[in-house]
Amino acid sequence: LRLTAGEETLFEQLRKRELTSELFGGEDASRWWEWLFSLGGALAGHAAQVSAILTDPITGLPDRTGFQAILSEAMQKSRIDQERFALLLVNPDDFASVNENLGRPQGDAIIRQIGDGLRSVLRASDPVARYGGVIFAVVLPATTRDWAEGVGKKVLQRLSGTAYLEETVRLAFSIGFALYDPKLDGTMLPVELFRQADQALNAAKRRGGGRVVEWHEEISREEAGACDKLTGIFTGNVSKDYRNMVLLWDTIDVIARSQDFDHLAEEVVDRLTPGLRLSRIGLFIQGADGEPVLKKGRSRLTMADGERQLVKTLEPSEAELALLAEAVTESSAVEAELGGEVTGHAVPLLVGGEALGILFLAGENSQLVLDESDFIFLRALAGQIAAALDRARLSELESDRKEKERQELQAQIHELRHAMRRAKLVYQSAEMEAVLERARRVAPTDATVLVTGESGTGKELLARTVHELSPRRRKALVVVDCVAIATTLMESELFGHEKGAYTGAQGRRIGRLAEADGGTVLLDEIGELPLEVQSKLLRFVQDKQYTPVGGSRPKQVDVRILAATNRDLATEVTKGRFREDLYYRLNVVSLEVPPLRARRTDILHLARYFLETFSMQYQKPVRRFTEQAEVDMHMYDWPGNIRELQNRIMQAVILCEQEEIGPEELQLDSMLHPRQASVPSPPDPADSPLREAPPAPDASLSSPEKRLRSALREEIDLALSDESAVVYPLGRWLREDLVLEANALAKGVARRGAELLGIPETTFRRRFAKADEQVRAGLSPRSGRWEEVRSILRQLVDPSGSQAGREPLKEASRILLEEILHRVPGDTSKGSKLLAVTAPTFRTRVAELEEDLARQKSANAHDSS
Repeated sequence: LRLTAGEETLFEQLRKRELTSELFGGEDASRWWEWLFSLGGALAGHAAQVSAILTDPITGLPDRTGFQAILSEAMQKSRIDQERFALLLVNPDDFASVNENLGRPQGDAIIRQIGDGLRSVLRASDPVARYGGVIFAVVLPATTRDWAEGVGKKVLQRLSGTAYLEETVRLAFSIGFALYDPKLDGTMLPVELFRQADQALNAAKRRGGGRVVEWHEEISREEAGACDKLTGIFTGNVSKDYRNMVLLWDTIDVIARSQDFDHLAEEVVDRLTPGLRLSRIGLFIQGADGEPVLKKGRSRLTMADGERQLVKTLEPSEAELALLAEAVTESSAVEAELGGEVTGHAVPLLVGGEALGILFLAGENSQLVLDESDFIFLRALAGQIAAALDRARLSELESDRKEKERQELQAQIHELRHAMRRAKLVYQSAEMEAVLERARRVAPTDATVLVTGESGTGKELLARTVHELSPRRRKALVVVDCVAIATTLMESELFGHEKGAYTGAQGRRIGRLAEADGGTVLLDEIGELPLEVQSKLLRFVQDKQYTPVGGSRPKQVDVRILAATNRDLATEVTKGRFREDLYYRLNVVSLEVPPLRARRTDILHLARYFLETFSMQYQKPVRRFTEQAEVDMHMYDWPGNIRELQNRIMQAVILCEQEEIGPEELQLDSMLHPRQASVPSPPDPADSPLREAPPAPDASLSSPEKRLRSALREEIDLALSDESAVVYPLGRWLREDLVLEANALAKGVARRGAELLGIPETTFRRRFAKADEQVRAGLSPRSGRWEEVRSILRQLVDPSGSQAGREPLKEASRILLEEILHRVPGDTSKGSKLLAVTAPTFRTRVAELEEDLARQKSANAHDSS
């Protein structure tokens, strides 16, 4: 040991006891050696403790904590001197295989050799540290980009060219470095510089390793902050590493077990609160409006006695909400002082760059101390929570989608199953239009109706339509099938019976007539009713009174009677099988449904309707009929009428595996009547007078009024040229469609719809209700070319193409009346039917039109003069 001159003088003074009195207060100087050795031991022990904390036990280099101090000091000195410095991160490319194949002790030996190799290349003034795992950090003060790159290449050459463990192991290395310039990045934090160097290191590895890569903006976009999460979580501090490991393991375990995100949020909050010694914690999700919504939260309150209590509520302050918003905007963890020695931290829950929520932490500065390693841990934890939140969100969306599909499918199936039982007639022919027009007139009354027609023509459906159009539609429609009920039970079924009325009558029972009280009763196939029951029914039809079987007092009910039969009741009366007086009581108004062969334009229309219905119901790919199949259907007489057609199409859809149904699926060839063999082909609905293709538009017709006049003129000509006796109610179609179009343009607002048509709101409401009812019940079909008229009416009603003060309904009705008068002058009968009004009303309208024209003529003459 060599002593300096000063040290020798001090030692000589001590030896001569010149300092004894000062050091020991005049006591025996022989004790001064004990004091000196004690002081030296204490200093040595303290130095050993500091070294153990700030250095890595394997390499003797500064560890993560020591490196953070070195980096902060280097950045501060760089700003003072205004000199650049560089940060290098060095890491073997495949060190995991070393530990797996050779074991941990051999791996530690290689780490020591790497540290020695680094120090042998670098200057004594270049700090080097073991950051964590096998990542080494080097600070190059007062350097340039070229110098830093040159040092990196020397380090790479030295470490890659070294054989480790006595020439048995060779390793490849990657190096990433970032340059700090205080003139450009005066506000940069040390952690940001480290993140840049880490991104450069990851880029070097991604490009194959064995190279030196400098950080630049493009690398930042590629890496998106991909720090080494393992070295960030495990810091070398045993207590902190254990805490992080337990918290992360618990979170992953909760995520694996939790199907519900609410439960997951509660579990995470409960674990983090004591683990990080938090005073406030909250797990938020982003709401639909972009505002954070608290899922689970905790806060600790100090009670009056000084005790602290965990309160299961969290009401974020404005400062905390601002911190949450900043975390979402920055897509990174942020912190802020919240006042009262409390610091808040917000970590966004990111999935694909989108913030699904925020993890909020707050604590007293003396309790909650977080460094960069903690933020790396929290980001990893937030990533796991975000993945669980995204999974829960996607699962909820998928569940909602499946539930919606299930409900829609159930609604469709319900619709299809009841399609044939609803009061909705499907037709296109003029013959059925005539029947429906008669039904519309009788429906509002209480008159008894007799519906006749062949079996399968839809008599029950027509009867249901009468009920739906009547004031009794909100009450029950009770159907009594006179064929299905045994003769001996018919009287009891209709009128009911008292207890003990006959053997087996264990209790009192009301009849079907009583069940229909306030509504309608349909006596289906009434021609099958036994004569002995007909007499009792006659009395009921006359005065709505009946006496139950076994009863003595008559009862009265309020019902409307509809009857249906496929027999000729007049013939049955002559043969004595049906009471004549009952026949006349029932036949107040008769509705005869024509057979399908008498209205051939309905055949293909119905066939296509059934095809669409059954293909949806049975989920078959059938979309259309072949041309020959349509020919066969039109040639066939359909003795079973609509019921036979329906069953035939159902069978064909079930058996067909293609998109088209052909003759082989219909199997009608053998049933075609010989007299039909000469029929070349069916007239397609598009070829009938009702489906004539519209002529080319006249270029001179520019305004909707002119186009409407032309279209209505053609509709009148088609109606008058039709060979059937039916005259189309063009006026009613016109009024209904104008009201429907106005309601559509007004988006259901009655006041606005009335303004569009220029009529009172009450009138509009009444007319719309009636028109909508007609359309929904399928009782108001149009001719084939009426769609063109409807499109013109839409333009006529549209306020964007109209001038203020116009009355589209009045104008359209006037145009129709003028064209009717041009086509059928002097024919009040046809004119009233075309305008769909009574004959007196038609004459009144004509007189009003003539007066209006006379006034216009007089006004024009006055203006000319």
